This record gives sequence, structure tokens and C-alpha cells, in this order.
Amino acid sequence: MEDYVVICLIYFSRNFFALNDMLSHSLDAKTRFSRESKAIFLCRVKRYILVGHLLHLMTLAGLVMSVFFSQLAAKAFSEQVWWAFAVFLYVAFYGSTLPFFAQLDALSRYQNYKLMKDKLFEHGFNARIIAPFAGSRCQRDAVSVAAHDLGMGNVMREHFRKLGYKWYHLLPRLLLRKPSLLFTKSYWQTTLFTRTYVMKHFDY
Repeated sequence: MEDYVVICLIYFSRNFFALNDMLSHSLDAKTRFSRESKAIFLCRVKRYILVGHLLHLMTLAGLVMSVFFSQLAAKAFSEQVWWAFAVFLYVAFYGSTLPFFAQLDALSRYQNYKLMKDKLFEHGFNARIIAPFAGSRCQRDAVSVAAHDLGMGNVMREHFRKLGYKWYHLLPRLLLRKPSLLFTKSYWQTTLFTRTYVMKHFDY
């Protein structure tokens, strides 16, 4: 009987330690996965900020405008200065719309970044691949971040310099040549509603 009890204790103790081992390995795997997920998420956020840094500044400017001119409009309303109230309210409303459009633009440029990072990885530096994204400052920023990630940052900067682009070239060149594009569906789809792109070769 005593031998049987000893055998049972050994059996259950082995199973307990085996189960404990499995659980600890599982928790370690989950911890590693959690850490990797967090690292990937932070890298994606960093790229999103870098790609659309001008658009994020525009978002902040819009929020400041909205709050500041809303206060001025409220003061003008209380003092019954109607022309000032109308002007300040209009500017506050305009400021409140800026973050919405700027973030839609930033999301679209982030899709450009992911697409171009894959293309540059697959084909290397190729002026024909870059050409569709060269006309817009925000798209150039997206391509530049992708190129920098792959060690092509200097080559890309030199390429844009040869094309004649300076830091102050903010508006899309095509839009300056043909302002009527503002009234086309394709322009707004490309600018604000670019399809979500899933990267093939990278996590971020």
C-alpha cells in the first residue's frame, strides 16, 4: 500500500511539474509575443508620424484655431458684435474641419509609404516607380521615409533635388498646373481615400 502511495505521489508530482513547465513556457511565449506586438505597434506609429508630419502639424493648427476663435466668437456674441461673431465663428468652423481632412490625408499617405516600401524592396531604386508619387510634397515624404527604412534615403533626396523640388514646394505640382482637378472625384479619392495596403515583406 505504501509503495502504491509513493508511486502515485511520484506520478502526480511529475505531472504537476510538467504542467507547470508547459504553463511557464506558454506565459513566456505570450510575453514575447506581447512585447513583439508592442514593438511593431510603436514602429508603425513612428512611421505614421514621420510620413505625415506636416499633416499632423496641420491637425494641431486646426485644433488651436478652432478653440481660440470659438472663444473669440463667444465673446463677440456676448457683446452682440455680430459681424465679429460671424467672422470668428467661420474661422473656428474652418479650423475644426482641418484635423478631419488632414488625418484622412495622413492615412492615405501611410498607405503610399507601405506600398512604396514593398516596391523599393522588390525592384530597388527605380525612377519610374517613384514618378507617380513625386508631384506631391506629402507623397514625397511618404516615399522618402520608405527609402530611408531601406537605406536609400540619400539616393531619394538626391533624386527629388534633381527633379527641382525644394522644401517649400508644398502644393501638388499637378494641381498648380490644372486647378480644376479639385472638382474631380479621382483627385479626392487619391488624396483622402487611398485603399488600405497590406505590406508583403514587412511588419511596419
